[in-house]
Amino acid sequence: MAVKTGAEAERVHAAHEAWQILRRKQGYVTHRIYVRANEPLQQLEYSEWDSKKAVDGARQHLQGTPLMRRARETLAAAPQRLVVELAGPVTSTKGIDLPEQAIAVTAVGRLRAESAAWRAQEDALWKTLSGQPGHLTHLLFRGFEAPLLVGSLSHWEDAAAFELAMAAVNDAVGAGATDALAAAFEYVVYRPARD
Repeated sequence: MAVKTGAEAERVHAAHEAWQILRRKQGYVTHRIYVRANEPLQQLEYSEWDSKKAVDGARQHLQGTPLMRRARETLAAAPQRLVVELAGPVTSTKGIDLPEQAIAVTAVGRLRAESAAWRAQEDALWKTLSGQPGHLTHLLFRGFEAPLLVGSLSHWEDAAAFELAMAAVNDAVGAGATDALAAAFEYVVYRPARD
């Protein structure tokens, strides 16, 4: 989401208030708020829920409330919402204690078509990444309503560790891993927002 210039403090307050309510809703697991590393007005709110029904119900609960109207007023545009299914060996960020300098990286792409070859390449890619120095954790996901949408949320000790890992992966995996993608992955680096 894009926050309006000058509305940063109001956005923090509105998000804090909203998550105080949402964390008490049935199906809530955890959430994290991130700020884009090179664009501090770009934010990512990541949350985990027991089911799509739970997240849809929680979202519906807040729609139309004065709190959500205030929260929307802090945004420069309507936020993009992506509901995905976690699909890898790690299925939650709950309980992960990130170091102060840690970063998060999202990688989102779209497959040309569903393929077993892509699943094998994805598995090799993340096994390689998870073995790199500075890797903390990663989650793989697939789109609910867009099954060809694939991606990940990973955490790294710092930006330098991520950059070195990407160089190692490009050497180890090669271009074959991206052949099944309609477009190259877009990697976006975030830092965790501190309440």
